[in-house]
Amino acid sequence: MNDVNAHNQELERQNQQLLDAYAELDRVLAQYAELYDFAPVGYLTIGEGRRIVKVNLTCCTLLQRDRVVLLGKDFLELVTKEDRPALLDYLERIFCCSDGVECEVRLHNGTPVRLESAVSQQQREYRIVMLDVSRQKLVEGALRESEKRFKSLVEVTSDLVWEVDAKGVYTYVSPKVFDLLGYTPEEVVGKTPFDFMPRHEADRLLMIFAELTARQEPFHNLENVNVRKDGNEVLLETSGVPIFDGNGVFCGFRGIDRDITLRHSPKRQN
Repeated sequence: MNDVNAHNQELERQNQQLLDAYAELDRVLAQYAELYDFAPVGYLTIGEGRRIVKVNLTCCTLLQRDRVVLLGKDFLELVTKEDRPALLDYLERIFCCSDGVECEVRLHNGTPVRLESAVSQQQREYRIVMLDVSRQKLVEGALRESEKRFKSLVEVTSDLVWEVDAKGVYTYVSPKVFDLLGYTPEEVVGKTPFDFMPRHEADRLLMIFAELTARQEPFHNLENVNVRKDGNEVLLETSGVPIFDGNGVFCGFRGIDRDITLRHSPKRQN
């Protein structure tokens, strides 16, 4: 009798352990489902015929379709007609690449998305991460428009706009340089401002530039003599501000030059 009781107790203990294990599994699966469905990016899996076999709620929101409608649907139909060839090419490339590959397409509702994918060779399923890049596209468009306006402004201003790196080498000059010095921008970029000055003036300005670089501060109305391509001298007034990269590292100056040759009795700065 004692043996039977002990056996029953052991069965009950094992049964409770099994129930606890099932409960823990249910908890983990629920946690996974929540993480999957409410991730900040869309997840979907497509199988044969590009049919969607799994999709999270974030992806449903991007596609503006209920999950029950999306399951079994050809993913190609959810992309704009113009971008379907790019998507087909992308899906073909996934099988040829060991690393994940990317592609940008527009969904049927016009939303631009970036796709990052991997493929299961056994099940021949595409596992795709879908990232909404609408905000990025807006920022890029605003940046292009800003650059266009800046370029238009630079090209019509009466001053020479320039940039130099930390060593004083021109990385950009506006077309106005031709009016001031007789050189094209292509002839100036890669050289330094000191290359266009008389020797004694270059020596003086090199000392000033070294101090400005050490201080990394804006400077204003620095007068300096330059020699035009035709050999004539021109007096410029230079102002600039320091440039820093995303990490706060000094990487040069950006500024303007103004022709003040015709000013009455110009006074040179030391």
